[in-house]
Amino acid sequence: VRDYRSEWKIEVNQPVAGNYYPINLGIYVEDGSKELSILVDRSVGGSSIKDGQIELMLHRRLLNDDGRGVAEALDEKVCLDDQCEGLVIEGKYYLKIDPQGDGARWRRTFGQELYSPLLLAFAEKDGGNWGNSHVSSFSGMDPTYSLPENVALLTLEELEDGSVLLRLAHLYEAGEHKDLSAPASVDLKRVFPDKKIGKIIETSLSANQERAAMEKKRLKWKVAGPPPKENVVRGGPLDPSKLVVELAPMEIRTFVINFDHRLAAHPM
Repeated sequence: VRDYRSEWKIEVNQPVAGNYYPINLGIYVEDGSKELSILVDRSVGGSSIKDGQIELMLHRRLLNDDGRGVAEALDEKVCLDDQCEGLVIEGKYYLKIDPQGDGARWRRTFGQELYSPLLLAFAEKDGGNWGNSHVSSFSGMDPTYSLPENVALLTLEELEDGSVLLRLAHLYEAGEHKDLSAPASVDLKRVFPDKKIGKIIETSLSANQERAAMEKKRLKWKVAGPPPKENVVRGGPLDPSKLVVELAPMEIRTFVINFDHRLAAHPM
């Protein structure tokens, strides 16, 4: 929103600098019937200084000192064999036009493919009948189950003590999409169908302390005036018997899982 700050009434003296924002995923504008979305391949500066326009700054280069404290012009050069030229940056932009309200699905879904692509790794076959001595196909999740479209698996990592670190994220903001901004649920029994979960602990985002302990130590700031009205929605506590994780819009939840290997069909 141009010339706006949610925390205070802003007095705009520099309309360009005051409305530039870091663009990490993308930017879009809408006119009541259509949405024009642009996704970027790296963090850039961006804004909409005038209605109907999108402006992205891929590379900032100045030939004169702008008086911001570094005492030199922002004029980076690349030199090869004593030949110096101004640094040139190239990027990729992905553009799409959608009906009003439909662009969020493309921005989130295609954005995940851009920034979290599936990495394929291959091993060279070294003689013998490799297929008979190795598992050539495997599915860790119930083949009849898929994560909800608005949920991403951020982390699935085995830790040194044999436990597993799991992070799940809701991809959409509240009100961003008419359907996909709704709370989502993930059934861990179907995510790990061949394993028996013996113990599961919800932790802080960095997984260095239990969530319950973290919330007890949370700082409470003294502020002037009435406390702000918070309308934050979060998923409910995890029921250890049902093992269903609830995710509210934009929520990331982190768990450390210990499997009961005596009852598991396959080792991790």
